Amino acid sequence: MGIYELITKDISAENETKRVIVSIRILYIIAFFAYVLDTIWVGIDAYKIYPYRTVAVGIMLIAFFMITYCTRTLTAVFLLMLFLFFWILTMIPVYGWSAGMQNYFIIALMMCFFTSHGRLLYKFLYAGFILIIRILTIGLYGGMKSNAGVSGFEDKLLQITNITAVFTAIIFISYYYSRRENEAENKLMKYNNKLKEEANTDQLTGLFNRRKAKEYLAEIKNADFTNGISIAMADIDFFKKVNDTYGHDAGDEVLKFIANLMKEKSRSTTFLSRWGGEEFLVVLPDCNGDNAYIVLERLRTLIENSVIKVGDQEIRITMTFGLTEFGYDMDEEAAIKEADEKLYMGKQNGRNQVVY
Repeated sequence: MGIYELITKDISAENETKRVIVSIRILYIIAFFAYVLDTIWVGIDAYKIYPYRTVAVGIMLIAFFMITYCTRTLTAVFLLMLFLFFWILTMIPVYGWSAGMQNYFIIALMMCFFTSHGRLLYKFLYAGFILIIRILTIGLYGGMKSNAGVSGFEDKLLQITNITAVFTAIIFISYYYSRRENEAENKLMKYNNKLKEEANTDQLTGLFNRRKAKEYLAEIKNADFTNGISIAMADIDFFKKVNDTYGHDAGDEVLKFIANLMKEKSRSTTFLSRWGGEEFLVVLPDCNGDNAYIVLERLRTLIENSVIKVGDQEIRITMTFGLTEFGYDMDEEAAIKEADEKLYMGKQNGRNQVVY
């Protein structure tokens, strides 16, 4: 069994998640390395002066780690807290106050909030209990020198070891217990964005729908474009005949072909929307009517010369465009109405043209 499998092995208790247990095991491993390094830095003097407590900490650490494989989560959390309190309060006299053993109270505090699923009141009461113990620890041990004859260099090594262990534990706890929430939040944001995109997109053509088009026009009507804004309503000529002759599936393919062609041949700033049925709305920001006419006339010619293949059938169509400039003194409804009226004029005058 590898280290990963050993750490993540499930617990024997039924109906309990192993998430907390795994985090406790990792914290014990962090504490074990800190304990070993602290012992190495202080050396044999620690065993000579405090043999029982030094050995007891090591035995307790290993024993409590092993118990995580055969106990319930709540018990494992309690034993971890017991170990941290015992380790801090018994080893400060060995290593001295400056070694930073008291910083392990932070781990106990964080585990209180992250691993407990009880009432919030109990969490705050326990946090208050840790605070009281921490204050008492200052009163009992504050400024205490090591009784094991720790040199200045060894004291710095102890500080580095313990603060590294505490920081590692804090980073691990923060990441481990916030990861799922962050993942869930990211999934929710992606899902919301997907819903928003679907709500604003025409499912057949992939263009924006009428709802999004109205929102877009309302947003840009007061924008400061040097060359103004041009709006065009476009309609496929004799589209009903396409459906009657080739079928509605072929009609759908024609709509998709037109949508893709307009996307390919339009500027990145051009807004394209399926207005409804075979009608499309084209918005050209920072483009006056004269330039927009040239753009639309080029697009009309491309459509006229295109052959749309649907199975073994070849379909040719034309489009009529009604073009207007979006004046700053008109609202979006008036602009659309004006473009629609010019589209109607184009239909009445023979179709397959751009009316401006």
